[in-house]
Amino acid sequence: MGKIKDLKENDILLTKKFKKFLHSITEEHYNMTSDITGSGHTLNYLWYMYHKGVNTGTYRPFIFMAEMHLLKEMGYMENDDIKNLNEMTKSEDKDNFYLGYLSLESLRSKRIKEHGAFSQGSKVYMDLVPNYASKILNTTLFQNALKN
Repeated sequence: MGKIKDLKENDILLTKKFKKFLHSITEEHYNMTSDITGSGHTLNYLWYMYHKGVNTGTYRPFIFMAEMHLLKEMGYMENDDIKNLNEMTKSEDKDNFYLGYLSLESLRSKRIKEHGAFSQGSKVYMDLVPNYASKILNTTLFQNALKN
């Protein structure tokens, strides 16, 4: 089996479908953070770099972690689910990575089917935006989720 770190062998990261999935996540999180002010504004710049900037189309684990925490906040995942899915997507076995990606894609699709993608007028999302920096994209939160 190929190693995830070896992009030449990990054809999953290079597929149009995967890039489209990444784009959909980065676009939605970029839009969610567009009105965050103060220190949280740097999150919008981070998402900009992966949505429209020099890192467009580049996979980084924080992208999946942010989506997992959004799913958690909306009731689709628990900390154990995040830990398991993270282990799959960190795996050097590309089949495990692929299964983790498909699981995340499935949960994301379910969320969007039930609530739609983020929009400024959606109450379910607008209730999450003020706490985005503490509940969705937060290093300490990520570390705690992985410890449990």
